[in-house]
Amino acid sequence: MATRLVRRTLLAIWLLAPLPLLAQTLPPDIAASKTLRIALNTGYAPLEFRDIKTNEVVGFDIDLAREIGKELGVAVTWQDGAFENMTPALQSGRVDTILSGFYDIPRRRPMFTFIDYLHAGAQFFGLVTSTDLKEPIDLCGQTVTAGRGSSYPDTVKKWSDANCVAAGKPAITVIQHADSGQGLINIKQGRAQAGVLGLEALPTIIQMEPGVFHQIGKPISSTLMGMAFDKDNTQLRDAVYPAMKKIVADGRYAAMIAKWKLDFSAYPELSIDQGPAP
Repeated sequence: MATRLVRRTLLAIWLLAPLPLLAQTLPPDIAASKTLRIALNTGYAPLEFRDIKTNEVVGFDIDLAREIGKELGVAVTWQDGAFENMTPALQSGRVDTILSGFYDIPRRRPMFTFIDYLHAGAQFFGLVTSTDLKEPIDLCGQTVTAGRGSSYPDTVKKWSDANCVAAGKPAITVIQHADSGQGLINIKQGRAQAGVLGLEALPTIIQMEPGVFHQIGKPISSTLMGMAFDKDNTQLRDAVYPAMKKIVADGRYAAMIAKWKLDFSAYPELSIDQGPAP
């Protein structure tokens, strides 16, 4: 009798228990299609870039997305395009999220909500032969190339106003490029004396072309990188968040950080909409 009562009690508890969090919160359209569509802009190693041998998209964000897909029980597909095209793709519903070196900054939050997963910041760099460029202040009056549609043009102007113009020095001129490859060409061909990239990406650029580029001083800003969702689609964000928490907890996140040499950018705490203005 006692055993039967225990069984009935356990059955009642099981029937009344809520479904797993992921099953509860995954939006119906994604649950039905079993596909998560992600916007990215390749050419930002080590986060997302194409393997020169296979032309396949690889990188930290790619590995992370695939692990998220496993946790959610969905396939992951990519929509590769220009950086400035990612936000309209998300706003129009052509993709479900952006996972591509996208900073969680306050001016983006009226449109998007973020899961923060990496430390980030703007870092100047230039040619090794530019021996006169040792510190960011040396760029006053010079030209810097920055990604179109990124936060970098505004960050450089803000830094220039505070550190060059306020000190009576000429401002930094900013030109914009469509991808980091074009940015490197701008520097090599003298259209810009320096470039600006995230501290998470610059080490890979320097390693890819040894003896060509060098870091100019320390980062000029600090913020967080986030996986972006439409502001009105918190349901998807709240399904992905516990999946990412699990990926951190079981060590997969740390393994990916080590694989892509992103130790200085690791942010295993994770957060939602907490990135400061760079």
